[in-house]
Amino acid sequence: MLDKSAPIDPASLSGELSLLFCGEQACSPGHGFGPAMREYYLLHYCLSGRGIFQTKKKSYAVGPHEGFLILPQEVTFYQADLQEPWHYVWVAFRGSLAEKYLSRCGLSAEKRIFHCNAAEDLQDCTGKMIEHVKLSYSDEFCLQGLLYQWFSILAASAKLPYREETSAGNIYVSKAIEFMQKNYQNAVSITALANYVGLNRSYLTSLFQRQLHMSPRDFLMDLRIARAADLLASSDLSVSQVSRSCGYPDPLAFSKAFHRVKDCSPTEYRQAKRAQAATSLEK
Repeated sequence: MLDKSAPIDPASLSGELSLLFCGEQACSPGHGFGPAMREYYLLHYCLSGRGIFQTKKKSYAVGPHEGFLILPQEVTFYQADLQEPWHYVWVAFRGSLAEKYLSRCGLSAEKRIFHCNAAEDLQDCTGKMIEHVKLSYSDEFCLQGLLYQWFSILAASAKLPYREETSAGNIYVSKAIEFMQKNYQNAVSITALANYVGLNRSYLTSLFQRQLHMSPRDFLMDLRIARAADLLASSDLSVSQVSRSCGYPDPLAFSKAFHRVKDCSPTEYRQAKRAQAATSLEK
């Protein structure tokens, strides 16, 4: 009977999604586990053979290229078939984003069984996890990436549409803003921004106008100027250095943009902020 498993040190991993242990096993006929309760999430994926999975409410027959989800704090039982015992891989994990990520793979308390044709990919991913269970920073990063790869494979198989998860705001606008926040120091064109979120430029602009009452270009300028204002007030960087730090390689263009938003020059803004700070210290 093939049995490869590996425990992971959970203290060293992310609180959002942490791999606890993983493994691969070719079970003997009738081999089972439970009924038992766990404190974590557990995904099993059947490479070949068959078995059954039981929760308190339902029993499932599981075959090749199928898998099942076990939730924390529930009593479950699973057993290999007597004639065609299953060969499966598994990952156990916990984290504040586990439920959210499972939902993106089409799994929840109501949907426990999944189908995935990428058996070799999941087996290979699990094998790499087992290989990297060593006490090193490098292996910790590798394991975290491999767990996300597991989820990536399941999400690709589920093929759920990418959609907004909250009613507040459009997902395209949110992703565009996130992109600008990460790249405002660089030369960001609105065309490149639109390509990033998969929309044409005019439609992205209309979404910004509808939700934020400004264009993406104006939002980016406000973002850059807000950061510049912080640097002018809190650092000794020259105006040219602040300009380049906020995505304006041309200091003159920066000064014009700054004046448009703040109604004063960068130098005047710095002087006013320092005068305010001095007055506050005297009181």
